[in-house]
Amino acid sequence: MEDIMQITIVGLGKMGLSLAKQLNRQGKSIQGYDLNMTIATDYSDERLRYLKDLTEIETRHTKNVIFLVLPAGEPTKQTLQQLSGILKKDDIIIDFSNSFYKESLINHAEMEECGIHYYDCGLSGGVSGALNGACMMMGGPKEPNGAVLALLESLCVADGFNYYPQPGSGHYLKMVHNGIEYGMMQAIAEGFELLNDQSKFDFDLSKVATNWSNGSIIESALMTNIEEELTKDQQLTQYTNKVHASGEAKWMVGEALEEEVPVPVISLSLMKRNASLSDVAFSNQVLSAMRFNFGGHKEY
Repeated sequence: MEDIMQITIVGLGKMGLSLAKQLNRQGKSIQGYDLNMTIATDYSDERLRYLKDLTEIETRHTKNVIFLVLPAGEPTKQTLQQLSGILKKDDIIIDFSNSFYKESLINHAEMEECGIHYYDCGLSGGVSGALNGACMMMGGPKEPNGAVLALLESLCVADGFNYYPQPGSGHYLKMVHNGIEYGMMQAIAEGFELLNDQSKFDFDLSKVATNWSNGSIIESALMTNIEEELTKDQQLTQYTNKVHASGEAKWMVGEALEEEVPVPVISLSLMKRNASLSDVAFSNQVLSAMRFNFGGHKEY
């Protein structure tokens, strides 16, 4: 199986290209495609063949394994539709997009009608993980053959890969994973805001982050991330106070409401991000107007 398995990465952004580099470093010959093929000038390897079009995917003799590393939504949907007309029966698509699991269930059903095996796979660890060893959670209709499992495990850290034999389960897990991430990030951010704004002690925040990144209970990849940024600039001046939400926490809160499971921390962390996007929150103006109306409090 190994010698006839053709790996093609569709989507060579930061994550897709990092997976390609890791595969090349392992000595694997692969194919790659992206709408923006200027990427070919940034990275070349004799074991990476760039495709000019998806129709160049070889379908006659090889077992195709497609890594779909695209944004969720229309880019993934449109590419799946295109691939369904190119790939042959029993070819494999592994979808690494952060798609809503209900969309992944639809994708699975549509690909199954074409005889194509579709697996939804959550990918965590960021660009560094994709390059050096990630965490993956994959769902699908049935366990893929051993060569495919071995391939994915080779791209992960020890115990960083698991397969769940139900379509949609991989992206469901990634949704919950990212919701948890929102809550953790918010807690870290609020702690450092207090340290930065309090007037009692003079803290070097980069040293605090280093301290907490070594042996503490809250030691984590997220703490290491902020340690790196604070070491460069204690005031984080290159970053604005606007924080966008990419969708997973919204889906998770919606799922929690549907299942009647309380997730207050994650819900509030999402609301905090949403609030950051308003230059002037109208709700604050409403509050100020009410305070003036009943108590004469002037805030203008």
